[in-house]
Amino acid sequence: MFEERCNKYTDCASCGQFRKGIFKFRSFPRGIFLPKERCSQNIMYFILKGEVWVNSNEHPDTILREGQFILQPVGSSVEFRIHTPVESVLYLFDRLQNVCDSRFQAGLSFVEGVTPASSVMKTCAFLRHYLEGMKLLLNDDLLCAGLIQAKQTELFYLLNSYYTIKDLSAFYSPIYSHGRSFHYFVMNNYQQAKDVEAFAQLGGYTVPTFRRLFKETFDEPVYQWMLKQKKLDIFNDITTTDMSITDISTKHGFESLANFSHFCRSNFGKSPRALRADNVTTF
Repeated sequence: MFEERCNKYTDCASCGQFRKGIFKFRSFPRGIFLPKERCSQNIMYFILKGEVWVNSNEHPDTILREGQFILQPVGSSVEFRIHTPVESVLYLFDRLQNVCDSRFQAGLSFVEGVTPASSVMKTCAFLRHYLEGMKLLLNDDLLCAGLIQAKQTELFYLLNSYYTIKDLSAFYSPIYSHGRSFHYFVMNNYQQAKDVEAFAQLGGYTVPTFRRLFKETFDEPVYQWMLKQKKLDIFNDITTTDMSITDISTKHGFESLANFSHFCRSNFGKSPRALRADNVTTF
């Protein structure tokens, strides 16, 4: 007799195609404050229920309510205060998915020369049903790579089909703007560079030019910034992901767990496992 359910479903985390963290469901009680945090990817925040105060350069002092959504570009910083109990779905991505070339190019043309401004979108009926379905999938831990890829594509089809080019261009404008900037290049490539020389070469810059552009953009020397980002990325990996301590150590180039533990104690005052034990859930 055929089983009604795929065996792999019961242990998706052991599958090589398992995808976690692209979509997230988050719920918070009233009164919670989530301090300012840098976005390591582009993030769409969809509010399913409740009211939340948002503050960022892209959305300064903004109230988001049920049925609204915003986008925060990679490298931006955002903080939240929960006014009433909130439920939300988050979508994290590196680049926009082009599901219709003519509309995609029209959007690029439309936003040329336009200064990005705060854009709060309203959830249409079809998108609302999609988000409720995503909530069920996420709460059921059904995160197979094929399904998640399909749901990503479905999301962009819904946005493309039920919102105007003008509205989508305004919504995506922070990404379009960052996409043409030195800042965006840095935020999307710094983890691939082992040192300043490699970083400059990655972007096709001479080292002196790269150092100058970097100081003008970030107001600090590139080496100091890279060291700070390494610390921040390690802290985030330990406290906000399910990666093993061994995998995090390897990801960030440490030769041994002992060296990694020493780094954490020197910079954070605690061992990696102690940091994880103190983890606080964030958006």
